[in-house]
Amino acid sequence: MPNVPSVDFSAGAADPATIAALGATFESCGFVSLRGHGVPPAVIADAFAAAEEFFAAPEAVKRAVQNRANNRGYVPMFDSARPGEKPSGQEAFSMGHPDRPEEPELRALPFHAETPFPAVPGFEARLTTCYRAMFAVGQAVLQAVARHLEVDPGFFDEAAAKTYSNMRVVHYPPAEAVVETSDYGVVPHVDEGLITLLVQDMNGGLSVLGPDGAWWPVVPDPEAIVINVGKLLHRWTGGRYAAALHQVVNRSGRERYSMPLFVHPSYHTVVDPMTLVGHRPAGEGFAPIVAGERVLANFKARSKSWAEPQPA
Repeated sequence: MPNVPSVDFSAGAADPATIAALGATFESCGFVSLRGHGVPPAVIADAFAAAEEFFAAPEAVKRAVQNRANNRGYVPMFDSARPGEKPSGQEAFSMGHPDRPEEPELRALPFHAETPFPAVPGFEARLTTCYRAMFAVGQAVLQAVARHLEVDPGFFDEAAAKTYSNMRVVHYPPAEAVVETSDYGVVPHVDEGLITLLVQDMNGGLSVLGPDGAWWPVVPDPEAIVINVGKLLHRWTGGRYAAALHQVVNRSGRERYSMPLFVHPSYHTVVDPMTLVGHRPAGEGFAPIVAGERVLANFKARSKSWAEPQPA
């Protein structure tokens, strides 16, 4: 059965062979298993340990850092649900970018809300260290993407000067433990942002819809970060890069943990293929949009927390 392609990133974002290989995978299936990324294994292990400690804590500890106004902090089980569908069988902790913008107008937006961290020793420090390390990899990957698309290598650095990127640590109970409520750990979906970086434990369960129409398992690799194209980058490239459906079903019989970091540009960034690839395909799917406005609208359509009216 096919698996997502693997690319060695150890030569860096300016290496021609790396650029070509990364671009080819994004064009074909939109997913890559990235080795040689440079994030120390201990940083990832520490973040996973922090996640396990948090999710094992009493419900009151987790609920104390739940903020339904902006989906920062604790996200309870079965929160994600689209109309007519069963919810995803997971709970999560969501943190925003560690460096919040100074502008009051931006700080007032849900995506730039302060993250409420729990009273779990070392939790904030361990997650923040992992966030910064993975975010740096994401920026390097986007520099390689810019070179592949033959624009300035700093194109995405400039677009993300006030990024609203966020990272989640996610806990998936075994599928059989939630079967009465949910069919999936994560329902089939396409991520909203530019790219997503994912580290996962060895229990598996993630699969991607390949270009052949079959679901490809994303086999866990302890030395790799899985990276996939999101809706914004698919749109910005005029469809040149594929944004593939993917899903999680935890059939391992064990607790599963993963950490995705969703890389976004600045909230007010206009995503228009004309500015990146020099042409705009016909159709609403490639019309110019404001990144943050579109992503916020999509979140409200599929998450209970975002959709509920908030207290004044």
